[in-house]
Amino acid sequence: MVRIIQRLDNVKQEYAKLEEHALGDFKVGSIIGKMRALVADENVKVKANESKPIKIKPITIPQNHITFLSAYAANRYGHAVAAGGEVHLPLSMEKTVDNALFIASLNGNIKKDDLLGILILLPVEMLK
Repeated sequence: MVRIIQRLDNVKQEYAKLEEHALGDFKVGSIIGKMRALVADENVKVKANESKPIKIKPITIPQNHITFLSAYAANRYGHAVAAGGEVHLPLSMEKTVDNALFIASLNGNIKKDDLLGILILLPVEMLK
């Protein structure tokens, strides 16, 4: 379950209905994308104006998908600006994301299961 730092109980109830990390799929024209939650997998103390790596619950990136981070700040203490795994793999391979770089705008404590951001996955077809 994702711990959201807001008073919106109905949002929590909607997240509880979805599969782990999946926030839903969307369609732009004929392209179907996916949204996945970046969820903290550890407790971390953050300080304003500092960046810090945070372990997240693993997310599988299917082969031939590119990723973007939503510009909407999903955490009151700052924003996730990057997500990745230990080893860089080519676009043609399935990969796992297990950490995020978080830039804090306020002092605070990120707790395990806090929502850090939203990862957007879009399928691509390689032409060459």
